[in-house]
Amino acid sequence: MSDFKNQKSRSFYKKLKHFLLPVIILAAGGGSLVVLMAMKKEPEQNEKLLARSAPLVLTQPVTLTDSGFNVTVDGSVVPSREVKLAAEVAGRVILTRDGCKVGNLVRKATDQERAAEGTENLLIQIDPENYELEVKRLIQEEAQAQDVIDELEVEIDNSKAMIDLAHEEVRLQQSHLNRVEKLRARNVVSDTELEEAKRSELAARNALQKLTNEADLLRSKRQRMMHARQLVGVQLSRARLDLSRTRIYSPINGVIVEDSVEQDGYVKVGDPLVTIEDTSAVEVSTDLRMEELSLLWQHAAQSAQVSLDKASQSHRHDLGYQLPQLPVKISYEMGGRKFVWDGELSRFDGIGLDEKTRTVPCRIIVSDPRPSAILVNGKPAQKIVGAPPLTRGMFVVVDIQLKGHVSLLEIPEMAIRPGNLVWVVRDGKLHSEKVRVVDMSGEQMLVEQGASGLKPGDRVVISPLSTADEGMVVSEGDAG
Repeated sequence: MSDFKNQKSRSFYKKLKHFLLPVIILAAGGGSLVVLMAMKKEPEQNEKLLARSAPLVLTQPVTLTDSGFNVTVDGSVVPSREVKLAAEVAGRVILTRDGCKVGNLVRKATDQERAAEGTENLLIQIDPENYELEVKRLIQEEAQAQDVIDELEVEIDNSKAMIDLAHEEVRLQQSHLNRVEKLRARNVVSDTELEEAKRSELAARNALQKLTNEADLLRSKRQRMMHARQLVGVQLSRARLDLSRTRIYSPINGVIVEDSVEQDGYVKVGDPLVTIEDTSAVEVSTDLRMEELSLLWQHAAQSAQVSLDKASQSHRHDLGYQLPQLPVKISYEMGGRKFVWDGELSRFDGIGLDEKTRTVPCRIIVSDPRPSAILVNGKPAQKIVGAPPLTRGMFVVVDIQLKGHVSLLEIPEMAIRPGNLVWVVRDGKLHSEKVRVVDMSGEQMLVEQGASGLKPGDRVVISPLSTADEGMVVSEGDAG
């Protein structure tokens, strides 16, 4: 009886299970539908909540400026030029000036001093005796050639007189021959007399021809002697030039940096004597990165664009292999004082980039090696006393001034994020822009206008951001 009850209860539970399972599934589906309907209205509530809870950020406007900036690099001083004097004639050195030693100053000799053969600025004297004798010999040879020409002139004049007489003789003989021929036609004279008259006339013409040939020969000799005199004149000029080259003067104002000759020594043509470094001007060698060089080219292009009229504004401005001639400040600090020189960006030092540093070598000309100003504690000194000139090997600071016509954007320093990233608020949303900073020496950062999407009037975020995403909604506050 109990077994029958158990089987009946198990059957009942199975029927109940098959009945409840669909009910449970339907209930779960209904519950899911309710949940989904509730979630459909939730985004509207989240958007309202997000709008009410958008983070507040402080912004400042981006402004356009043309105040310019300085490109600051390091440089080293090199001589503008070195002049190596060599012997142009051979001989024994009979004189060297006391100042013809390394480190001594020399002054450029004037043309008057050279012509007067003064000894005040004479550096080196080579024995001139052989060259003086050669000059004297050629002077005598030139005089002899002139004497021969004068003799030929006299002979030519004499031959002209003889030719005139020979012409008269020929005329007389021809008249006599004409008379004899007329008499012979009337049988007054014999054939012998006629032949004698013809012979006399022929002899007269022969004498005239000889005199004419001799005159032509004399004129030819005179032309040849004139060429010989000119050749001697050229040799004499060369001899005088060699004589002048025995006296060696400094061609520039400078300092002797190398001497290779001593008194009583013998020098050959081409032997080095002294090397003089020019002190009237110096140069500064520096290296510019391509980014810095690009700024210089842009500055030059903008400056040239200002000078163009509207009809030609589309023309291309290309410096090619030249640098813009920009003013440069050279500075050197020593003993608490800062010495300043005025220079000018001149040219490339060669062509192309340095393979090791990947920079562009450039040269700066400083026309006056003496400093133009001295700064003591940042203030200009009243007097320039004890100031060193720019000399070879000095390491200096170069400031290339890019003033005016340089369109840059000013943004606060706090707006720059790691990676040169700037957050801009547009229509209440954040947008990131990557900028290129060209100067950070002032209170405001200067960035290149064309290197990013920043525009004048954009507002950049200066307050800290714990999290920031592109397009994130923010609430903007004006910081000034």
